[in-house]
Amino acid sequence: MKLWLIGMMGTGKTAAGRIAASELNTAFFDTDEVVAERMGCSIAQLWGSLGERAFRDLETVAMISLADSEGIVATGGGVVLSDRNRDLIRESGSAVWLRASPGVLARRLGDGDDRPLLSEGVNRETLEKHLQQREPLYRSLADHEIETDDLHVLEVASIIGSIWAM
Repeated sequence: MKLWLIGMMGTGKTAAGRIAASELNTAFFDTDEVVAERMGCSIAQLWGSLGERAFRDLETVAMISLADSEGIVATGGGVVLSDRNRDLIRESGSAVWLRASPGVLARRLGDGDDRPLLSEGVNRETLEKHLQQREPLYRSLADHEIETDDLHVLEVASIIGSIWAM
């Protein structure tokens, strides 16, 4: 079984996914970590040197490599921008959309230093712009939704575990 965790940066995909996978004794993958490991540098460095297009291509390669794996996969927030990635998610598992409001995302992301899309700082307007673009894509893919605004990461992980058990 595979659960793809989708949603904006700051919704808790990696933190809750890692905890849930540990509790379920299943594999956990993070597409950003896969790309960074393969390239030998951080996502911010990669984005800065090669640009968004190259990063998105590498992200798709990571998605393809994980499509046949069992476990829980935390995806980057923009993974849904690619038709190929959306097809991979639909064909290889179930998607769980972790949602949070722009205000909560801004608070969770802090200064955004390690987030290339937020290189000029975290602000609600930037988050709202990205959310407006991506929300219809998240919604179209989501087999399940978790609103994370008022949940602790352990609660989100528990809900992911419940979805896994379905």
